[in-house]
Amino acid sequence: MRQVPEIAIIGAGRVARHFAYYFDLIYLPYLQWSRTHDPQALQLPELLANAKSILILIKDSAIEPFIQKHQTLFKNKILIHFSGHLVTPLAYGAHPLMTFNNESYDLATYQKIPFILDDGIPALNKLIPELTNPYYYLNKNQKAFYHSLCVMSGNFTCLLWQKFIIELENNLKLPSEIINPYLEQIFYNLRNQPQMALTGPLARNDQTTINANLKALEHDDFLPVYRAFIAAYSKQG
Repeated sequence: MRQVPEIAIIGAGRVARHFAYYFDLIYLPYLQWSRTHDPQALQLPELLANAKSILILIKDSAIEPFIQKHQTLFKNKILIHFSGHLVTPLAYGAHPLMTFNNESYDLATYQKIPFILDDGIPALNKLIPELTNPYYYLNKNQKAFYHSLCVMSGNFTCLLWQKFIIELENNLKLPSEIINPYLEQIFYNLRNQPQMALTGPLARNDQTTINANLKALEHDDFLPVYRAFIAAYSKQG
């Protein structure tokens, strides 16, 4: 007898695609809906009829309006959103602490993703029993700060590495792959000795080199970025 999916995924963006693939890997039946393929939501009532848990994986600003608009369809359903900063009484918050690009990951990678749950909500294995991922609770009042750390550490460092790669290739005429050993060692150091990972002129208070760096960046858009890191580091001391 064909199993009726009890999980529905709302959305078709990166996170939705990743979790659909994750569910495929663990043979978890699900149904998926997106406004792109059904702008009038004509298929939504039938899709949600047998769903017990509904993952609302759309952009953060659209989550609450979407739930409010279709609240009659969500009666007696478990609603879960993955936003890293949103706290709402309309759905349980479970943020996967991971970056999601356009490529699918392997099963081991998906299963290692930790979830950060809003305090006071059911355990992850109660919300989605088939998932064995680690999970941790976070005070709702700290969620926005937590997410700002996620953005700075993940997204902002990505901008720095992209800047390095672009300048190597376009300005310095060097192959971008030469950064790989440097990149790998930095992240090894961060994983294994995070308090000792910082090196370079800031760590050794080398003002001569810092001033030379600032001079070299005089007409570069990243000059304020360098100065901001100097200011932030000086306040840590």
